[in-house]
Amino acid sequence: MTVILLFISTFLSFLANQSYVLSNLLLKWFNQPSSDQKQLLNQKQQLEADQKQYNMMDDFAKYSKIQRKINAVDQQLKETREQRNTISLQMLAKYGPQALCTLLLLLLTIYYRRTHLFKLPDYIDLAPFNYIISFPNEKNYVSFHFWIMSCNVVARTIKLH
Repeated sequence: MTVILLFISTFLSFLANQSYVLSNLLLKWFNQPSSDQKQLLNQKQQLEADQKQYNMMDDFAKYSKIQRKINAVDQQLKETREQRNTISLQMLAKYGPQALCTLLLLLLTIYYRRTHLFKLPDYIDLAPFNYIISFPNEKNYVSFHFWIMSCNVVARTIKLH
């Protein structure tokens, strides 16, 4: 049980501190164009291709008529993006994974507050820090609290890109 707890706590600590990687993936997924938006983008590209056939000076009427259609498509695209991109959804995608991992770590810390994860050999003496490392347990035991703090410090120093 302690081995599983060791891996879960380590994974959650790293995931909580490196959650921006997961958040970026979620934001990319949320910001993908819908089928309506893809259709409007294709329509806009077709209109722009048609517009390039005309010279603005020579065929001003045809050119400006196509430009008004492009502007209408741009307006529709803007409206569909505004409907889809709500601030709460973007905030949830950005901070949700970190909040979830932090909450799980907090719950695990409360539930396993008296659990030790592993025992250091007796020949290792960390004299001034024994109480901090093994807080509710005996000497040379690594407590769950200390392990979580250590994992968080290491995870903050590692930068993933």
